[in-house]
Amino acid sequence: MNELDLTNTQAVIFVMILIGLLLYLNHRDRKKSAQIERESTQGIETPSENLNPDYGRYIQLSGVNVWGGIQ
Repeated sequence: MNELDLTNTQAVIFVMILIGLLLYLNHRDRKKSAQIERESTQGIETPSENLNPDYGRYIQLSGVNVWGGIQ
C-alpha cells in the first residue's frame, strides 16, 4: 500500500478494520432485511369477496398493442 505510505503492519491493521466494517454492515443489512420481511408477512391483506374479478385487468392490458401483439 505504497500510495498511502503505510508500513506492512499498518496495512494489515487497515485491511482488518475494513473487513470488520464490511462484516458489520452486512450484519446490519441482514437484520434490517429480516425485520422488513417480518413486517411484510404481518401485513398480508386478504382480498374482499365483493371485488370485481376483473379488477386490475387494465394493468395486464397496458402492454398489449392495438393489433394484439405485445410491446
